[in-house]
Amino acid sequence: MTTTIHPSAIVHEGAVLGTDCKIGPFCIVGPNVVLGDRVELVSNVVIEGKTSIGDDSIIYPFAVLGVMSQDLKWQDESAMTGLRIGKRCRIREYVTIHSGTPASDGTVVGDDCQIMVNAHIGHDCKIGNSVVMSNLVQVAGHVEVEDFVILSGDVMVLQFSHIGRNAFVAGMSGVANDILPYAIYEGPRAKYRTINRVGLMRHGFTNEDMHAIHKVYSAVFNETGDTVTERLARVRKEVKNNKYAMDAIDFIENRAKRGIGTSENAE
Repeated sequence: MTTTIHPSAIVHEGAVLGTDCKIGPFCIVGPNVVLGDRVELVSNVVIEGKTSIGDDSIIYPFAVLGVMSQDLKWQDESAMTGLRIGKRCRIREYVTIHSGTPASDGTVVGDDCQIMVNAHIGHDCKIGNSVVMSNLVQVAGHVEVEDFVILSGDVMVLQFSHIGRNAFVAGMSGVANDILPYAIYEGPRAKYRTINRVGLMRHGFTNEDMHAIHKVYSAVFNETGDTVTERLARVRKEVKNNKYAMDAIDFIENRAKRGIGTSENAE
């Protein structure tokens, strides 16, 4: 096979296209765009700015990728730091993903992500590998989403939030704080409910792993009588040989910047 470009598509001089790409009807590919091998733009796709898309990704109609961000502090298009999308991603209809600003080295989406209809990823976000964003998910600027996260339909994420790996956020939740790894959050203002047992089982976590993670979160949300720092110090001794439980503690102590919210059982 060879790269095919529909006669109605506009591919600007300077764009770099890999082998066996398919550029469908009415697509626009800007002069600084780099497409990997076997990338397909189905139709009516707009890709601008310093955007690169990894091998075997497919972009569906009316997606708009790499355009200047909506951050009003940075309105010089030449200063935008670009967008990098990994391999084997599926970007569905009407998705918008904006370029990074000089506040970062660019907006990044990892490998094997599925971004569904009408989702938005704002400027300077860092999205990990194998992330699923369902229809109408809205992610503001500077958000970090770690690997294997699922954001259900209509989830709204406040800027600078950090969502830990293997987390699940239920539909129509508003995320205004950080989301613990390996956990389920839900509610109009997302609250911790329990560990993401089904998701963890699908990714090969053992019962021992899940018990250790649950022990950490029970110490944080369910125990009383001393500080969270003191509870974590105590539970650390019990789970120190489990890497996932220790990662959960590290997230609380070092990676969370907006707080981890409350438990739905706390009220």
